[in-house]
Amino acid sequence: MQLMSGNFYWPKKSNIKNIYPYLTSDINCDVLVIGGGISGAITAYYLAKEGADVVVVEKNIVGYGQTLASSAILEAQMDLDILKLEKIIGNNHAKKIYKMAYNAIDEIEEICNEVELNTGFERKDLIYFTNRYMQKSQMQKEFENRKKTGLESFFLDSHDIIDMQNGILIRRASATVNPYMLTQSIFDYLNKMSNVRIFENTNAEKIDTEYESIKCTTNNNFKIYCDSLILTSGLEALKYIGQVPLEIAKTYTVVTKPIDNYKNMNLNFTARDTMAPHHYIRFTPTGRLIFGGEDTKITDRFYDNKYFMMVANDRYKRLKSSIEKILYGIDDFTLEYAFNASVCNTKDSLPIVDEIPNMPNCFCNIGFGTNGIVHSVIGANMLKNAIKGFYTKDMNIFKIDR
Repeated sequence: MQLMSGNFYWPKKSNIKNIYPYLTSDINCDVLVIGGGISGAITAYYLAKEGADVVVVEKNIVGYGQTLASSAILEAQMDLDILKLEKIIGNNHAKKIYKMAYNAIDEIEEICNEVELNTGFERKDLIYFTNRYMQKSQMQKEFENRKKTGLESFFLDSHDIIDMQNGILIRRASATVNPYMLTQSIFDYLNKMSNVRIFENTNAEKIDTEYESIKCTTNNNFKIYCDSLILTSGLEALKYIGQVPLEIAKTYTVVTKPIDNYKNMNLNFTARDTMAPHHYIRFTPTGRLIFGGEDTKITDRFYDNKYFMMVANDRYKRLKSSIEKILYGIDDFTLEYAFNASVCNTKDSLPIVDEIPNMPNCFCNIGFGTNGIVHSVIGANMLKNAIKGFYTKDMNIFKIDR
């Protein structure tokens, strides 16, 4: 079973900026970042800005893994709403995390401005909605909680484009980006720094924690010696972080051709519904709709490619049907791209940012869920201090064994 498959939208709209070498000798560094996707790029960026000597290794081409299947919606929102999250981690922590996510979007905007390349970043409003009348009182309570985070929030009874019973609009609490170009742009920026080295087609196959340093052995038997190591690839990190209660699923996304009815409408928002799993909505500047959801748990039968393709095609059809039900003025539209990815999620929908048990100075920054880019920024901010021995209390929220 492939981790991701389909007709991907992002590489069709982008070009590879740089080709990076593969590792051909033993090297030393302060911090080794394993994973050359968007999470690895963001993690390396924060470390490099702190002055660390950083090496990044990617087993394939940077930005060409799960990043290609990202919806790239950046939200001041978790997969669990505040009401549900506060029952798990407490009221104060739940509100703090939502505020962290908002601040992370600000930081991504600053990064996009700093790298000075076209990442497709656009700041937008966030809409959280339901089309079930019986959820109105719950949505009202959620609205009151959103306001207490300090974010500018409004209660909605209707919308020009979304068919809803009610919802919440939060100003500037979302953004969209081209995830592939963001990854490439950050690595292009880092490649110009004297304290960063980037290697493609270099697989970190074995990690040994030694007395004074960490030794990482690559697929070609070269050694990378480092003081600290950070894993940023979620599925590959599972063999190191132990028995974490995770759900592994396939998530599906479709992209339409530009929709004529929407060309002159205000599309300055992203949206998700209260369904479990939820649907998410975003638009491109040319009026394309990117619509996702309809997740399925991965089973052994998915390793039969013919069976999996039958499931995937069914989910793409369901997404098309959901578009027709959820959005107004979209009678005539054509799906042009359809793709899927394997995703992990924790029970509380939060990322894992922690030191790996029994592996001193080995950390993970794993941004699970559809808001993984935002999660990666939150984690990178914590880990840039953790590698120096300064652990913040907030890291306890994202522990492996929480």
